[in-house]
Amino acid sequence: MSAPSPSRYRGGPCSARRLRVHRHPVRMLLSPAPWCATGYLLSYLVAGPALFAVAATALVLGVVFAQFTLTVALTVGSAWVVRCCAQVERGRAVLVDEPVPYAYRAPVKPGLVGQFTARCGDPVTFRDLACLVLLFPFLLLLDLVTLVVWLVLLAGVSLPLWFWSLNWRQSDGSWITGVWIGGPDEGAPGFWIAGWPATLVTAACCLALLLYACYGVVAAARLHLRVARALLRPPRDPLARARAVLAGPGPLARVSPRCAAGSRPT
Repeated sequence: MSAPSPSRYRGGPCSARRLRVHRHPVRMLLSPAPWCATGYLLSYLVAGPALFAVAATALVLGVVFAQFTLTVALTVGSAWVVRCCAQVERGRAVLVDEPVPYAYRAPVKPGLVGQFTARCGDPVTFRDLACLVLLFPFLLLLDLVTLVVWLVLLAGVSLPLWFWSLNWRQSDGSWITGVWIGGPDEGAPGFWIAGWPATLVTAACCLALLLYACYGVVAAARLHLRVARALLRPPRDPLARARAVLAGPGPLARVSPRCAAGSRPT
């Protein structure tokens, strides 16, 4: 994998331009931010476990293959698979912001030994594994809990549109229309939401909570994106400022050639 130009991966804070926070709750709810955040978190519930399974398998196989000289090439292939998984996670950021930039170490020596040293000894590869494998349970739990609360409130707001389609059979053989909130067994603690008054009150309460829950779903998406950027972006070059000074014009470049010629002694 070739690295992009240095101008594309300047280290900086997480901007998340599609996750802007508004102070007014109604404006926040109607903005694209909570809905882009929902798509970003939902996509991880599908992509996250798949990337974790592939990256963890490649890690285990790579460690096993590295024990034998004849299978060093397979170890290099395992590192390549991990990088491909990291590229998918970097590209997923396009749902809320620009894709996460990347830069990998180029092989110094030609041949298989150079590939093995560059790919398996690159610190960026270990950071990819930390994001895909080590932090997978934390990120999955964060996204799952946030989405459960968010989607339950969305279902509560839309309750007047579909509650009448649910019919429940009672023990005496009668039928009742509404939504049962509680345990699945008869006699479990819970309550019925039946009739238009109770349904409208429930929808109003869920809407009031949804106005502030949108801040939570955006905050979860920003946290997920910040973790991904911190681990998957290129490491900062400690000599970047010195390189910029050396590459830029010196202080004498501001003096015009005309003034420099006029200052010469005659």
